[in-house]
Amino acid sequence: MTHAPTPEPMDDAVDRLVDAHLASASDDLAPSSGFAASVMDSIYAQAIEPPPIAFPWRRVLPGAIAVVCALLALVVFVIRTAKASPGAASSSSAVVQSHLALSFTPSEVTLGWILLAACLSIAAIAASFRLTGRSE
Repeated sequence: MTHAPTPEPMDDAVDRLVDAHLASASDDLAPSSGFAASVMDSIYAQAIEPPPIAFPWRRVLPGAIAVVCALLALVVFVIRTAKASPGAASSSSAVVQSHLALSFTPSEVTLGWILLAACLSIAAIAASFRLTGRSE
């Protein structure tokens, strides 16, 4: 069982000061010099700021559609490969790897991964230059 703390004389003095401050006339309160001007400057700066740049949906949409189509083609490829070789491993990655192993030599598969990594690297660098506005 806890008891409420007993008021101390210091608390009463603080309460009296707060009450006196709140009861005083509001004419005593005034903004510091330059406050109104800085607020108005800030409002003006926001008012003349250009509108935000719209997202380029026309440029993104074809790429997004291509990615979705590629993913659908991959899913169809995995399903057809799994149906064509029912004795193969049950996981889809093993099915894709077994089909790739039958279609391509190990050197060609490695070269394909290297080309994919190079293309992704170039695309990331080009995108970063495009986003930062540099055309170097």
